[in-house]
Amino acid sequence: MAIAAPSATDEAVAKVFSKVKSTPPATIKEEEEADQEAPAFGSFVVNVPMGGQKLGLEMDTTAAAKAQGGLMVKGIQAGAVQAFNERFPKQAIKIYDNVMKVDEVSTTKEMKAKISSSSPPETMKISLDRPRAVQVTLVKPGMLGVKLDFKANSAGCVVEELMSEGLVTTWNAYQPESDRVRRGDRIVEINGKAYEGAQMMEVLKKEFRLELTVLKSPPDRSRLHDDGEKGNFDSS
Repeated sequence: MAIAAPSATDEAVAKVFSKVKSTPPATIKEEEEADQEAPAFGSFVVNVPMGGQKLGLEMDTTAAAKAQGGLMVKGIQAGAVQAFNERFPKQAIKIYDNVMKVDEVSTTKEMKAKISSSSPPETMKISLDRPRAVQVTLVKPGMLGVKLDFKANSAGCVVEELMSEGLVTTWNAYQPESDRVRRGDRIVEINGKAYEGAQMMEVLKKEFRLELTVLKSPPDRSRLHDDGEKGNFDSS
């Protein structure tokens, strides 16, 4: 008896079925948690099913040692987080979110080890802070009056220190407390364009009018990461 070759429809169904099987099913608890929308600004927690994958996150640790940040999400590649975002868009992890705790660890070194582990757990609990963007307008002449922490390929620059005089200090004097530039804030765009650290420093020196997009983290973040870990790393 001749056996018919599988049709294109059969092959398509098989591919879909294979993809469904490789994605771990969500528990009732996970579904309920995922139905709660993450805040536009502030702290939240997600439980990411790993499915034997790595997270697929590119992290920026520029602020981890000297300012108030955790591990900032710089990029999202194929992996558990991308799959989580597709399944649970209300809880999606976004670029510029700060990872403050992974499972029960909170130091930079321990979080990096967890995130990049070759033997991930079944589910990874991630505590995050989502920053708020404010627009800061500075016009030269004058010095900015800030010390910035950056790496060649960091996502912008982090404010490490404010001087007593300068364009930023003058700006702050006319702003409400919540919008003032402070230590730990991250400059991610100049005049509507995102730059990595080294290039951003050149633009800051060259441009006369600076429309800065500054990310401000939740004000109640108090712990400092002082692990001597700086730069970027990729968990994918």
